[in-house]
Amino acid sequence: MESKIVTRSRAIDAHPGSYTTERSKLVVELQNRGEYEAACEALGGFWRGIGERPEIGSLSPADQAEVLLRVGTLSGWLGSSGQISGAQEFAKDLISESLRAFEALGDQEKIAEAQSDLAICYWREGALDEGRVWFQEALSRATDPANKLRILINRTTVEVYSNQLKQALSLLEEAAPLLDHVDDPAALGRFHMQKALVLRNMGGSENIDRALIENTAASINFERANHRRYFAGVENNIGFIYLELGRYEEALQHLDRALSTLVQIGAVGIAAQVNETRARVFLAQGQYIQAEKIAFTAASTLESGGESTHLAEALEAQGIALARMGRRQTALGILKRAAHIAETAGNPQMSAKIRLTILEEVSGLLPPNEIRDLYQEADQWLGEPLSMEVSSRLRACARLLTSTKVPTGPENLRIRGSFEQAVHQRESELIKSALDEANGSVTRAARLLGLTHQGLCYIINNRHKQLLGARAPIRIRRKSIIKKR
Repeated sequence: MESKIVTRSRAIDAHPGSYTTERSKLVVELQNRGEYEAACEALGGFWRGIGERPEIGSLSPADQAEVLLRVGTLSGWLGSSGQISGAQEFAKDLISESLRAFEALGDQEKIAEAQSDLAICYWREGALDEGRVWFQEALSRATDPANKLRILINRTTVEVYSNQLKQALSLLEEAAPLLDHVDDPAALGRFHMQKALVLRNMGGSENIDRALIENTAASINFERANHRRYFAGVENNIGFIYLELGRYEEALQHLDRALSTLVQIGAVGIAAQVNETRARVFLAQGQYIQAEKIAFTAASTLESGGESTHLAEALEAQGIALARMGRRQTALGILKRAAHIAETAGNPQMSAKIRLTILEEVSGLLPPNEIRDLYQEADQWLGEPLSMEVSSRLRACARLLTSTKVPTGPENLRIRGSFEQAVHQRESELIKSALDEANGSVTRAARLLGLTHQGLCYIINNRHKQLLGARAPIRIRRKSIIKKR
């Protein structure tokens, strides 16, 4: 007996030129279940794939806006899942266009939905500040419980990645009363999955136990929703917890289960993230050759997808493995690259942790001045509060610093200071010139400088705050980059 989904798809395909309410519901249902490829097929002849503008000329304004939103959102998810270069920029453009259309229609709930989906694209690229702004805008408009729940849960991703765990927990507490008003197991699963992630990052035995309970609740709901991608994500998260507990075989069982599921559905991007966790388990077991091989595979996959944070994590795991295999010079280059990628992606906390890794694994290759600089940068960027593990690492690196003779004479400081000042001044001049040429657009200025949008934002926010006034305010893009057919 064929499924209801298949039956509905066939009925819809009997009217290929129309975007009916039934077709729209089916696309949303498939998207919410993580069946992105099936959702694309349900769009029928309206869309041919990422990079192609949907055919919407014959549709009403409301249906045009809905198709643009669906195609933009699916492009973002598929681009992340398959690590497709340029997919997030394509997605942002279409979602922005749908947002303008919904504004013209005065549909507040759809405006909020589009703003939330735009925020997710920015988060994937590492532009956390922009993502936070769009989530706040979306939350200020949404009134429907399901929409508000979705926005609040997704907003926690930004706070977790910027180490604002108390803020993330506060958002989940705000979302909790909405659970009684939403009959959507996938949304409930996301709530429990994000809460587990926050608790795990907060650390401590009690929080770890609670995280395992929340992950179990998430798994049950994702099984109910038949959401295989998120179910695999929970398996990865449980595997990471067992890694931290030193229960390596159990960790690998969960990670292998997650990897098998993701390979079956072709989610290579998420599979690469699972492989990064598997590499960490092999590192803990002392299987460095295996760890390096898996981390290299993960990094190679993540290289093209534009999700810099995950790439930096995979490179860090590879660098650690190489260092412990005795290939320390190669390891140093890879770890420095990982720290730079995390920094320019706007994730200073991760960059700081990778700097600690450099000191832990390959400090013997570094001159005293560089050891001092790495420690000071790590200490400055880690922020507060520190987990017990990070605090312990920072103290150990402090002991390394005190045992290293760092030149502190007046001549050394004078030369180093003048050089750094000159570099800092020249960097400021180049950025100011690019912003002027781009009329304040950070995106265009970044392209002129050969940087990512999020990387330039980070440099301005942390090294050249005097240039903040030269930036154009965050706004909806008014011109499509997609060529009309």
